[in-house]
Amino acid sequence: MGQVIAFPDKRSAKPSVVSADRKAAFITGLCAITYLLGFFIAGPMLAIYTVGFATTSHPVSAISCVAGLLAVWPITRFAYKRI
Repeated sequence: MGQVIAFPDKRSAKPSVVSADRKAAFITGLCAITYLLGFFIAGPMLAIYTVGFATTSHPVSAISCVAGLLAVWPITRFAYKRI
C-alpha cells in the first residue's frame, strides 16, 4: 500500500510573514552588533585619533574626531539599552 502525499494548494497558502519573535531577535542582534562595534572599535579609535591629531597640531581633524565621538556615543548607548 502506498501513501498519498498531498501538497498544499498554492492559492490557499498564506504568504510568508515574519513573526514578531523573529523581528525582535533581528533587532536585538543588530543592536548587539552596533554596541560591540561602537564600544570596542569606533569609540576607542576616535578617541585615539583625537589625541593623536591634537598633539600633532591638526585641530580641524581633532574636532572632527570629537564630533564623531559625540555621534557614536548616543548610538552605542541606545543599542546597549535596547539589548
